[in-house]
Amino acid sequence: MNGNAHAAVMQQDNGVADMDHNAAEARTHARKSGNQQATTGQPAPAQPEPLPVMMYSPTVLPSSRFAPNQAVGKKLEVRIAPQWMTNTNQQVRARQLWGSDIYTEDSDLVAALMHAGFYSISLPAAPPSVAEVRAVVALLPPEQHYPSASRHSIRSRAWGASLQGCSFKVERAWLVTAKGETVELEAGAEGAPAVAATFSPAAPNHSITTRAAASSVERRQRNMQEVTVQYNLCNEPWTKYSMATVADRGLKPAQWTSARLHHQVLYLETHRQRYELSRVPTPAGGEPNERDVYRWARCPPLSAAAMRAAGTPLPAAQVQDAVTGLAWEDFQWGPTGVHVDGSKGSGSDGKDHFYTLARAHFVSCREPADSSAAAGSK
Repeated sequence: MNGNAHAAVMQQDNGVADMDHNAAEARTHARKSGNQQATTGQPAPAQPEPLPVMMYSPTVLPSSRFAPNQAVGKKLEVRIAPQWMTNTNQQVRARQLWGSDIYTEDSDLVAALMHAGFYSISLPAAPPSVAEVRAVVALLPPEQHYPSASRHSIRSRAWGASLQGCSFKVERAWLVTAKGETVELEAGAEGAPAVAATFSPAAPNHSITTRAAASSVERRQRNMQEVTVQYNLCNEPWTKYSMATVADRGLKPAQWTSARLHHQVLYLETHRQRYELSRVPTPAGGEPNERDVYRWARCPPLSAAAMRAAGTPLPAAQVQDAVTGLAWEDFQWGPTGVHVDGSKGSGSDGKDHFYTLARAHFVSCREPADSSAAAGSK
């Protein structure tokens, strides 16, 4: 082997050694990086365990889901079929409810949901779009005293003796619709009057038509135009009356039309008369009503500017045939008008009346223009 060949072999051996050394350093760095990542990396958050589930039955207590003397401190999810969420539920009618916010073990869950304001007691039947009501119930130690309270049109009973077993509290409630969507329910504020649902818009009907029938419908509708805006008795644009005008906007109590009247007034017109439907506010310093009460009155067809000057709702001196003290259930809305049960209110002739309606319009509540100006000058 000559000198040049020997030098080439030595250079090749040195290159291989350098490559092995670099590979070893890379493996050492990878191990260190992996150990550091494993040491400093945060563990993945633990998934909450699913709650035990039971179906509601008027004769089955939520605590029966657990072994005796082991229910305190547990939570479970109770699923309630729509047929039980009505004011015809025998447990609700019998007021099987003791306590307020925290209830006795043998209190009825549906009555507790209505008492806490999650659901309205005024509904004779659940809307057809509701598939199920679900509630998370926390089981707590027994209380020394369970007070009676009137909330949301239902009064609970009082119990002063100590009880064995446990108590319960509703932590969360929500609706499950027929389409699988969820709607959160919120508890009502204590002392606030209960609002009542009007009705839920019916689900649209799905129909299948043949090609010939579809073309025939298209020919018939070619010259038809739906009118949704009409001119009122003051020649101002209002909405044409329909059931959708007064329908609830959603399943939550805050989206009901009766709740909307807390800050708005509903004006309705026939072809000759105008009527005002307004909520009667609580007098200053007076006790709040358990439920909202309303006034139905005939009023002059004032323009929008005149109504702003007079204030809405209109003063008692500007309305006629006023009927006060009506509940929301005393108004039965139909496709062509409204039926008012005059026998329930004060100031009426005691008869039922049906009004064929043509137009409807919501106006925000406001003080008279002169009083607001006087207040501003002060």
